[in-house]
Amino acid sequence: MYSGIDVKVFRSVDEIGKDAIDSIADDPFFTFGWFRTLETQKAYEVSPIYLAVYNESKVVGFVPLFIELIEPNSKDLFSVLLNLGHRIGFCQNRVLTCYSPLCFRSKILLSHGQEEKRILKLVSKKIDAICREQKILVSSFSFVSEFDRLLIENMQNYGYRKRLGVTEFYLDVQWSSFGEYLKSLKHKTREHVRREIRKCRESGVIIEESELVDLTAKLSELYTNLSLKYDKQARKIIDSYFFSMLNMYAGEKTKLFIAKKNGEVIGFSLSLRHRDVLDVMMVGFDYAMRTNTDFSYFNLCYYAPINYAIESGVKKIYYRFLEDKIKLDRGCRLERTFGLVKYHNKLLRGLIGYAVK
Repeated sequence: MYSGIDVKVFRSVDEIGKDAIDSIADDPFFTFGWFRTLETQKAYEVSPIYLAVYNESKVVGFVPLFIELIEPNSKDLFSVLLNLGHRIGFCQNRVLTCYSPLCFRSKILLSHGQEEKRILKLVSKKIDAICREQKILVSSFSFVSEFDRLLIENMQNYGYRKRLGVTEFYLDVQWSSFGEYLKSLKHKTREHVRREIRKCRESGVIIEESELVDLTAKLSELYTNLSLKYDKQARKIIDSYFFSMLNMYAGEKTKLFIAKKNGEVIGFSLSLRHRDVLDVMMVGFDYAMRTNTDFSYFNLCYYAPINYAIESGVKKIYYRFLEDKIKLDRGCRLERTFGLVKYHNKLLRGLIGYAVK
């Protein structure tokens, strides 16, 4: 039993509990199943520290933190200073980041009706203590949404500096049918969408829903194809074991669409859903089997998830960043993020401030 409001530190979400986390989560990448999946991974290493905020014996807040290594980089002053400090035993060459891995969002979860600013102060003090105990010089909330007024307006009171981050895209789902969605688009885009759906069908590609458990090895293969297409040196960090664990711990939150041609799976899009939020997180393709005129990418990533969202009550779809025009043409909006960074050392703060100037 805990008395009053208190912040406790845990190393696994199992110690906090699925219901406790998911009951206050508003995002599929901030749920028990996602973090439990990450904890099982070996190819994608994570070092989590979870803060659970208790009011008496009830969890009313949750903050995921990850200790991340800063690789040596002679062209980056911050990396040089951190790794030099690590070599002489002054500090770790790691930072403490509040976000969700493979996602570009930072947030703290709070149940309704809580004393938000009071809890934020307690969380900030706990982060300071962790950094002090582990000789970590930098903590950050790397991807805070412009709509998160609690963090944006208050973290500077605890020594955090704000800087511009990445810009995500999201779609507000406000239509009663896919046909109504099409009518909301500009005439030229609407005709493009209809053509891409028709051409996909005429090319012999079938888009259908599938179960994650049946295709774990195939999904790893197709995702690796995508990674290597854009980076020949890419490491294979998403293997079949990852998909198996995702199915085990968050299977009910996954939505998988596959593209099949001549009975073979040639592409997929995988989304995570929690409540009324859907995130199209991952795609992959067999580039030897698909063509530029079958438009399987657009059908897998946009039209199938949008149709599903409309029919199942999803209100918001995240589409990450890149391909700005494609997303904006199809109704997406911009969501800016900001990085909130704190340097837990006066000398480092001074050097970084001087370098910025």
